[in-house]
Amino acid sequence: MDERHDPSACRRILREARENGLSRKLFDMAQDLQDGIYRAEALCGLCGHEEMDEEDRFEWAPIIVESMLDEERAWRLAESIGIIAKSAGNWPGGRARKALMQDIIGMTGELPAGEARVDALKSIANRVSKQKLPELFLFALENDGMEAKAARPIMKAIVATGDKQMIDEIIPLVTDASPDLSVKFLDNLHRLTNQADLTLEPSAFELALPFLDGADFETIRTLCSHSNHPDEVRMLAEKLSGVDEDSVRFMVTLAGRADRVGDAELARELLETASQNVEDLDPHIAIRIKKNLAKAFERLGDSERAEKLTTVRTPSAPSTRQSSRDIERVGHTMALVGTYDGSIGTPHLRALARASGIAWGFGLDIALIDWPTDDLESLCERAQKESGTAGVNHLPSLLESNRIQLLSIDDALRGVAGHPIATTHQPKGGSVDLTTYDGGICMFIGLGRHGLPENLLNNCSDQFELTGIGASLETAVAMGAIAQRLADL
Repeated sequence: MDERHDPSACRRILREARENGLSRKLFDMAQDLQDGIYRAEALCGLCGHEEMDEEDRFEWAPIIVESMLDEERAWRLAESIGIIAKSAGNWPGGRARKALMQDIIGMTGELPAGEARVDALKSIANRVSKQKLPELFLFALENDGMEAKAARPIMKAIVATGDKQMIDEIIPLVTDASPDLSVKFLDNLHRLTNQADLTLEPSAFELALPFLDGADFETIRTLCSHSNHPDEVRMLAEKLSGVDEDSVRFMVTLAGRADRVGDAELARELLETASQNVEDLDPHIAIRIKKNLAKAFERLGDSERAEKLTTVRTPSAPSTRQSSRDIERVGHTMALVGTYDGSIGTPHLRALARASGIAWGFGLDIALIDWPTDDLESLCERAQKESGTAGVNHLPSLLESNRIQLLSIDDALRGVAGHPIATTHQPKGGSVDLTTYDGGICMFIGLGRHGLPENLLNNCSDQFELTGIGASLETAVAMGAIAQRLADL
């Protein structure tokens, strides 16, 4: 059978089995498929039929695995692992399914480190027996450069079992990682156990505190933004106290959390500490932090204190362009996530042109996430030539001042362009309050009608809903409204 027809042939085989039952002819047709991935999918689907004998099913399991291994591309094998694991879920819980799932776990562990292993782990985390979850967690820890991302679905599955002994078993592995990774792992574990109403002694939050000295700024700030009790806010404030810029910013973030969890007195105490220490910082940095402090005091109902912080203005450095239209940058980033298939096309250019005018007008930066190009300058030149949008004229100035960058999803999620927040009309866990964040925000916006990809939403715990009623907006409308909200922070 011609390889190009394998996907439709696979579907026909499985449809005929559902409608007419199993036959030797269907197994022969499945084995004739040239593409090993579709051959494995067809055979696995047939083996899940109720007419199938368990002994025959057991004999077919290694043939399914061999068919999968015909595929040499890691990303496609990872995709197949998810499909076959899901299909095997229709098999009875006998030795055939056990053998197949064990082989699938082994294949997952042999995938090269990277996105493919992340995808495979995510797809099987809820399909393996709970006894296999610690083994999957080890595979995640070995996924160099993407350990935290790979571990999230496994940790979620482990916590979902409610097995505290299993959680205790993985904690030494978590705390043996680098300080930054340990904080990321423990922050995620703390959030998951809270959601599951599981109590650990000591808590994952408490275990994270000794590792803060070696963790990255954004990792620590994310932990601060996830604190959900006044005691947690106090512990972090004590650990992170200082007079440097990072410490001052942490105090502002923690003050927002204290106010949100109902301790206005603690919030005021932290704001006063930050207000005192901000005076020793570089004037250009201090003025931006003071704006956040003023807004925080306003939320506490202290307009007089807020006004004192905003009365002093620090002159900005003279612009080399000396344009009267220059807008003060607010330190936030619109991150346009490429969701269109194929190479750079009209939709990409139109989105970039519109974003450039919005970014210029509201003082924002632009990050192009996972766009299919590595030549930013040529991309901007092409957008200028091919787009008639008025805002495209600002692209050269934005490019010259390094206010546009190309980033991968992983870099953006690590906070390279600011604290990552995903925009969606269906935020998981509710919409975040943007005013509680200190420092730069990197706001993910999906291009096109499908919005942000599911894998990004699953790995970005902070999500924002713009309208308050869950309404979906056209991309250009969303960009403009989000820019206004960011500029107002």
